[in-house]
Amino acid sequence: MPKPLYRFTSSFPLLSALFLALFVTACGGGGGGAVSAPPVVVEPPAPPADTTPPTITLSGDAEMRVEQGTEFTDPGASANDDTDGEVTVSVSGTVDTATAGVYTLTYTATDAAGNEASAERVVTVSDTTAPTITLNGSGSITLEADAAYIEQGAIAVDSVDGTLEVVITGSVGSAAGTYTLTYTATDAAGNSSQVQRMVTVLEPEPEPEPPPTGGGGGGNEADDQLVMTQGIVDGIWDRGINAFDQAIGWGDCSNDGGEGCPSIAWEFVSDPDRGDVLQVTHANNQNLAGLFFASSAAVDLNGYVNGHIEFDIKVVSGDAEITMKLDCFYPCTSGDQPLGEKGASGWEAVSVPISQLTAGGLNLSEVNTGLVIWASKFEDTVFQIDNVRFTGFDETAEPPPPVVTVPFNLTQMGMGSYSDTINPASYRCVFDYGNWIYNAGVVEPGIPFCDTATGTPQGDPTPKYPQLAGAAQDMHTMTHRWWGSVSFLGEMRVGDPNGAGYITPDPIMARLTERGARFMGIPPGIGANAGGFGYAVPDPFAEVFDGAAIANNAHSNMDVKLLDYSEGAITAGWYEGNSLIMEATFVYGSPFVFFEVYSGTPTLKTLRANSGERGVWHEGGDSLGIWSSVAGQRNDFLVVGDAGTTFSGVDTDTVTISAPGNSFTLVWAPETTASVRQTLESYARNKVKHVTIDYAVDRSTNTVTVSHRYLDDDNAPVETLAGLMPLQWKRAPAMGYATSVRSARGLVKFAPMTGFDYDLPSVGVLPALPLIDGSLNETELRGLVEDFVAGGTGYWNTANDTYWNGKAVGRLSEVLAIADQLGMVDEATTLRDWLKGELADWMSAERDGTLDSENYFVYDPNWSTLLGMEESFASHQQLNDHHFHYGYFIRAAAEVCRVDKAFCSDEQYGQMFKLLIRDYAGGKNDPMFPYLRNFDPANGFSWASGHANFVRGNNNESTSEAANAYGAMVLYGLVTGNDDIMERGMYLHASTSATYWEYWNDIDGYLGGDPDARNFPPGYPRITTSIIWGDGSAFSTWFSPAFAHILGIQGLPSNPLIMHVGLFADYLDDYVTLGLEESPNGKPSGLPNGHWTDLWWNLWSMTDADAAIADYEATVSYEPETGEAPAHTYHWIYTMRALGELQTGTGALTADYPAAMAFETDAGVTSYVVYNYSDEAITVTFSDGTVVEAAANAFAIEQL
Repeated sequence: MPKPLYRFTSSFPLLSALFLALFVTACGGGGGGAVSAPPVVVEPPAPPADTTPPTITLSGDAEMRVEQGTEFTDPGASANDDTDGEVTVSVSGTVDTATAGVYTLTYTATDAAGNEASAERVVTVSDTTAPTITLNGSGSITLEADAAYIEQGAIAVDSVDGTLEVVITGSVGSAAGTYTLTYTATDAAGNSSQVQRMVTVLEPEPEPEPPPTGGGGGGNEADDQLVMTQGIVDGIWDRGINAFDQAIGWGDCSNDGGEGCPSIAWEFVSDPDRGDVLQVTHANNQNLAGLFFASSAAVDLNGYVNGHIEFDIKVVSGDAEITMKLDCFYPCTSGDQPLGEKGASGWEAVSVPISQLTAGGLNLSEVNTGLVIWASKFEDTVFQIDNVRFTGFDETAEPPPPVVTVPFNLTQMGMGSYSDTINPASYRCVFDYGNWIYNAGVVEPGIPFCDTATGTPQGDPTPKYPQLAGAAQDMHTMTHRWWGSVSFLGEMRVGDPNGAGYITPDPIMARLTERGARFMGIPPGIGANAGGFGYAVPDPFAEVFDGAAIANNAHSNMDVKLLDYSEGAITAGWYEGNSLIMEATFVYGSPFVFFEVYSGTPTLKTLRANSGERGVWHEGGDSLGIWSSVAGQRNDFLVVGDAGTTFSGVDTDTVTISAPGNSFTLVWAPETTASVRQTLESYARNKVKHVTIDYAVDRSTNTVTVSHRYLDDDNAPVETLAGLMPLQWKRAPAMGYATSVRSARGLVKFAPMTGFDYDLPSVGVLPALPLIDGSLNETELRGLVEDFVAGGTGYWNTANDTYWNGKAVGRLSEVLAIADQLGMVDEATTLRDWLKGELADWMSAERDGTLDSENYFVYDPNWSTLLGMEESFASHQQLNDHHFHYGYFIRAAAEVCRVDKAFCSDEQYGQMFKLLIRDYAGGKNDPMFPYLRNFDPANGFSWASGHANFVRGNNNESTSEAANAYGAMVLYGLVTGNDDIMERGMYLHASTSATYWEYWNDIDGYLGGDPDARNFPPGYPRITTSIIWGDGSAFSTWFSPAFAHILGIQGLPSNPLIMHVGLFADYLDDYVTLGLEESPNGKPSGLPNGHWTDLWWNLWSMTDADAAIADYEATVSYEPETGEAPAHTYHWIYTMRALGELQTGTGALTADYPAAMAFETDAGVTSYVVYNYSDEAITVTFSDGTVVEAAANAFAIEQL
């Protein structure tokens, strides 16, 4: 958003001058007609003329530097005149801190005589702060030899330029070794940052080799892993001989023979039969100490899982009871292993099974001690050891499962399961100006230490808990929505930028603080430029600045908690300790906020008292109208109470509200005319508590009817002045509107009502595009499918997190559907079997009889959510993007079960697939999950962020990945016969399509006509946007400034669940042109690698397939997008040429079956496409009278 120019205000005292004139006259007498002498006037001497100008003194430096994007405060100036004293200084010029440059402020002072003086201050605004780069995925990646490296990219954000392009240098070869990739981002001012990712490619399936050995002795086998023998410590234990000692706080002594440890010492001594052996001496000081052999790097001992650790021991003196253990990197250990009495009668061979140590918690992949040993009673004991080694190497041994060190319970779901606990072995961490944990649930990000070599955190994660009270404590925790920050974080403290969150019950936005709440109307603050539009909130963390605030005169340090919520309203409560001080109910689309105060007296605060920035526009009749105009943004508020309400301090910056029962309504007034004010007053005290939003699907047309109902605290209908957004008023029956105002989504129209309904048409879904005879070269397509299958598992998937692994199974599903249609039985079987195995692995939290450590799900009852291991894009810590991630798994499940329906049965993995759906789009009254977690019924689209801790409210970027998730529900419902999931998916899918065209693309504004129907504000020059925010939009992505990404992300993934993007072909022509604006040839082939060449061919083919195919055929090579396969791209663009442009989705043409679509070519040929998911033939009727007969489990196409 553009920042407003800095505004200057000066207030200097005005001097008044008092001028005193003295007149002196003399009169003489006379007589007899004598002529009197003229009067004599004596003038005082004239003061000397004032020709000296005032002297101006600048406060602060005459030359100043300001960091671009920060605030500039003018230090001001003063002026003094020899005659007039202090005089007023005026300032001209502005400093635009949003734009780099040199600005001149001129200070002028004029005295009473008109003498003028001036002085200048030069302010240089520059950007000297380098961007911040965040890697997607790990900074250290290890690949098997046959695995392809898939670039996950990075995100660069600059404080001035926003999201920047990240340039990646370096490459990952196929040869074994470590490769360095450098990610560089440079802002417009030339400030540059770099981060690196290390990619290690392993040797290709090396022949098994025995582990290194370090000398003979004791009958050692060639494949024994030596620790120490004949006085020599094997080189793998590079830290040598060490000890720990209780006497020095359990600190270490390293290779010093014990000089640093008062409780233990060691030395090599000569044994007549063995040569050099290690002698260990315990002191008599009552402190435990032990000796150990250490390695600085992890030693992988998995080959000895069925073997032993062996050593020889002789006790020279003292007690002969011995204890040993092995450690892996902290906190991993085998635990103490008491061995009893050993070596009391001379040299004794000791053998301890490795299985005994792994049962105690040892991770054989991370061992860093060759032996830890001490005398159990550790006083006055001297013992010797020799020939320490690991025996029983087995190259075929399977490593044991990681030991679970916390209690856990698995809930069986058919053949699947989920856990109630995260396995600590799953925890991961990174170091980036601090140690940060992830993959550990909803936790605080900071930890004491991160071992970056292994990505293993040290220290326990700190859980976060939702901020709930009242009725919300008995409801499932809802986070997303336009108010997600309330339940996730509670209050946003004044002055704290870490508590940035505003809630956006459009047309109001508010920040809930420890003192109360700050309010603004979105409409007066909306600004627009090529980067987007929205409310550039000035001083966003102040208690009040623009707008107004509600506070409490007796309480200023309160906690905020969510008290209650429904689909379109929330109630927040302010607490001190366990005492509820006050509460407020916010309703989406409403101008009203309903307050109840239980302790103290409410006050209304503004930045100023009555002045040019604040005033009273109405007073009387139990209501008070206050306007505030700060930073050029006027807000008009009305406080309405019941009969007997009074106000004091009306002209000050703090108005005391005295209302019966301390109950009142704060109103943001769209306008201040008497008629609108009276309308607002008449409904202000009709308190809305809940807004329910329901849907129904008419299966004859698959039209979805959405119903909003306004209810009071008893859930009875209540009439209110409701604001309808463009999605709603354009599709609702005509009604009389009292007023309207242009806000974040477009024109909001207000009308009295207890509820309203509106209709949404369905686009339709398909499992894939059909294979149309003669549309493409089947031999070439078969070859592309064969190439994909030949790539193998290392090509199909290299990720184990929910997003990138999800994209991998989604991509494979698209190729599988093509292989099925081509009759490639062997290839289809290979792909389907792998997909079933991958999904089965994810859907089970059990491995080898214990809790899994990767690729599993955990249910968190505090947050009422399902967490997938491994986390990506803060899907745990911030609960981001569950619909984006889990939707890919459901799409893959639907494709597997299209052929193998038993796989989705409750007896196999169906219960787990439904659990994923319930997490991101649960139904009402679900026993485990909130209703529609990611989808916001009030807005009609989804939100991505769980914590919503942003000044701009919540946000959502990719409508297509949301459509993929909701369309997958339709497919899954069809394949399993679950109408509830299917119809819920149809509602969400239809609404996602409609809001994409309303709010992301403003299709009515593009088409022209009624100016009220235009949603984008004046001043926004583009036909589309990419990220929707609570207060507006941003033409950007989270990871790239490239147009190919900003627009291309709405076409990802490319499959028939996102066909809504092609509904308006003429618009799509211009969309493609804009998206390819930065391509040197204006075509996908001109895009650089990583800019989604194939996705742009797919999008282009939906409006001009001939052009897309021509560019595709002229391209020698390209880099596929991570979730796209060459076989799918080829099939898509040629099939779209045969089908033409989409015709279903606007309501003009409908079908009575969900898996049905219609297309029309330029030649006027209409293709009616149906996929029948049932086991019997069906008849599908389109609204134009066309009837399609579809055989069981097959495509049917009727072309007319």
